[in-house]
Amino acid sequence: MNFNSILNDLLDIPKTLLKSLNYYISEEGLLKLKRLSNLIDSNKIDHILFLGHSYNYFASIVSLYYIDSKLRYGNHFRRIKSLSQEIDEFLTYLNPEKVNKNTLYVLISKSGESIQIKQAIDFLIKCNLPIDNIICVTSNINSYIGLKVNKLNVFPFFSENEEVVGSKSYINELLCLYLISRAIVEKNIIPDYVEEEIRQLIFEIKFYGSDWEFHTREFVNFLGQDFDFLYFISKGASLSTAYQAAQTCLSYTKTYAEGISIGLFLHGPFQIVDNKFRCILIIGDETSIEETLELMNLITKKIGTGKVILINNSRELSSLGRANPNVYVFEHTTKDSYLAPIFEIVVIQYLLLNQAKRKGIVF
Repeated sequence: MNFNSILNDLLDIPKTLLKSLNYYISEEGLLKLKRLSNLIDSNKIDHILFLGHSYNYFASIVSLYYIDSKLRYGNHFRRIKSLSQEIDEFLTYLNPEKVNKNTLYVLISKSGESIQIKQAIDFLIKCNLPIDNIICVTSNINSYIGLKVNKLNVFPFFSENEEVVGSKSYINELLCLYLISRAIVEKNIIPDYVEEEIRQLIFEIKFYGSDWEFHTREFVNFLGQDFDFLYFISKGASLSTAYQAAQTCLSYTKTYAEGISIGLFLHGPFQIVDNKFRCILIIGDETSIEETLELMNLITKKIGTGKVILINNSRELSSLGRANPNVYVFEHTTKDSYLAPIFEIVVIQYLLLNQAKRKGIVF
């Protein structure tokens, strides 16, 4: 892999995100989002199933948490249940009788040409599912799945050629799925304040890219090189970051890595913590500050003297984390926990690229 090519991909992320945003605030993009909102009512949609593989599947996790957060209390104007499934599991175990006309199927694929995605759309059509109950999220509107569905049900994102699969497309999928999720549960899909939040996020990513070497050097100096496994631990919408980061770590650095929820980590894996333990803790909301502090103390004091990089957007959590010498705190300003995964994975990709160069994997 070529270092400069990957770096240019990362530096290109703000431009591709802006292109995606501009599309969805344009007349054509807004028309698709509003049509989707109306479709849910006209077709009496009560279930939504997101389908994808690899990072496409991980990106859909943000949609699940967003939709469920809005419908959790039962007083919403819509009643919808959402689910995300890895495409191979869907194809292997789905009972055709469970395909019903009240479910919206969201197929996510950068190319729109992967074998399993093509099999999935053919399967759904064969089950006589109304074609309007299938939408696709892709960067290739003229792909196999893009041409199979109603053209108004094709939701594009913009990520041109990339050196490492997912480095730009995963991030643009996150934005696209966030806006689709808003269309599903919000009456005002892209109000001015949401557009401004996204523009500010894009600016922050561009600004970070101008000084990525400084931040990454700080991370690397803190983590050191004396480890052969890296945990990415999270919860909520930021679990998407943890899963994608682990996969990116394997791709970039050839280092064993795992993305895992805080809850799962605290029921077994915590027992392997020792002085060489290293993890990146990714927290995108303030729902579990006490649990997060307990986890950091467990890793750095109670069981071993491992090291934790804490990536978060909470002033309170950052302040508490800095009191621990074995915790390196990186606080960002994206407060929306459903947009935060976009910034989180950008920071991690720069770090992993640096690690790959140090190990001689990229040149």
